[in-house]
Amino acid sequence: MVAVAVIGAGIAGLTVTAELAALGHDIFLFDKSRSVGGRCATRRSAVGAFDHGAPGFSATTAAFRAQVAAWRHGGWVGAGSEGDALARHEAPQHSTPSPIYGVPSMNALARQLEAQLPARVTLHTDSQVTAIEPVSEGEGWQLRLSDGIACTARFDAIVVTVPAEQAALLLAPDAAQAEAMRHTRSDPCWTVMAAWARPRPAVLETSLSIDAQRVLLMARRDDVRQGRTHEAGIANRWVLHATPQWTVEHLDAPAETVTAELLRAFARLLGTALEAPLHAVAHRWRYAQVRAPRSEPFGWHPALRLGSCGDAWHAHGDPGSTSPDGIERAWLSGRALAQQMHQTLSPL
Repeated sequence: MVAVAVIGAGIAGLTVTAELAALGHDIFLFDKSRSVGGRCATRRSAVGAFDHGAPGFSATTAAFRAQVAAWRHGGWVGAGSEGDALARHEAPQHSTPSPIYGVPSMNALARQLEAQLPARVTLHTDSQVTAIEPVSEGEGWQLRLSDGIACTARFDAIVVTVPAEQAALLLAPDAAQAEAMRHTRSDPCWTVMAAWARPRPAVLETSLSIDAQRVLLMARRDDVRQGRTHEAGIANRWVLHATPQWTVEHLDAPAETVTAELLRAFARLLGTALEAPLHAVAHRWRYAQVRAPRSEPFGWHPALRLGSCGDAWHAHGDPGSTSPDGIERAWLSGRALAQQMHQTLSPL
């Protein structure tokens, strides 16, 4: 019986876990957070929920389009409309008729995937893995957690699905994978979640001008999506994403300063003064978007039985398609790695 540890429970981690478990392997899934999802994240508040991580995703490859169709049939995802106003102030890498998003929230998609995991999967949340260590020559791996204590379980194989900068450290036993991740960088992103009591004028994507000061990458109205709740006294909720360059320049700025600057940029886009929001909170994503993902679908060392997958990999997808975005890459990468691993692990 093969035991596999998967580190990171975002879309890539959930995908590779589900695929390997379906193929008959015992999976132990570790994540440092209290719940699954990674950047498929939703922030609850007194004024309602905000999808403050990945704003949505596209489906450009045949395999992922089929998966999204199944999710949509199950009511797990929806698609945007004119009311779900997206304004990108840098040229987007991908273009789709409308963004796809989790229903009723982005995190709900991850939770649905978690709920569908087979019984042979064991999930460990609040468990940050800091190192992968060999048990002894040829006898598998063990994990060291953030409290310094080694996980006593022995694993036949390890999969790392965390952001590239963090993966590079964990993948130290395989110099090639570690080096690949060291050369793959993630852009950070400051995000502001804001809510107002009075309605804003109807805003369509075409009516928003480019932010001349390059502060704001995207402004998205969050409360009009399918399945959203409407809170008493709240007319609308918006999520504002800063550009990578502005975020880098203000990476360690106080949250209050970031909130004020992004709200000013939003007012410039609307061409009107904004009253103070009833609610405004900033969140910093240190690893948000991979600017130049690798062309390989995944990393895998068959002798060490050590692999990695996620949005840092699988830049091209199906021949002839446009380049997949982060969530699609994560799904494609996790699925492809699971299939490759099964060929190596099945003789055990």
